[in-house]
Amino acid sequence: MVADDMIDEITELFCDEAHVMEEAGITYLYLPDLHMPMGNNPPMQDALLSLNPRDGYPTRLFLSTPIPGKGSNWSIHNILGKSWHTISWNYVEFNGRLADVLANHLKAFA
Repeated sequence: MVADDMIDEITELFCDEAHVMEEAGITYLYLPDLHMPMGNNPPMQDALLSLNPRDGYPTRLFLSTPIPGKGSNWSIHNILGKSWHTISWNYVEFNGRLADVLANHLKAFA
């Protein structure tokens, strides 16, 4: 379960809304219009933050579109009936604070 105050912090810092979704026993935080770090094109896009280990990663950030010139080893995954793009960016642990997890994933695109 994700506490409401953690979701509120995400919406204050990164996007206007966020909500929890689940598929196949994995909890995701859906982040519509996530504000990407400065200089990214597009500057905002939908994202999913996996809060459970999957694919050998403790947490994972999936984007609606890949960002040219950013990240490495892009792959596509079908989650919640949609194609999502992600990079190889490992060792971002869920330390109990969602804002830290998301900020650490976004460093890959800074």
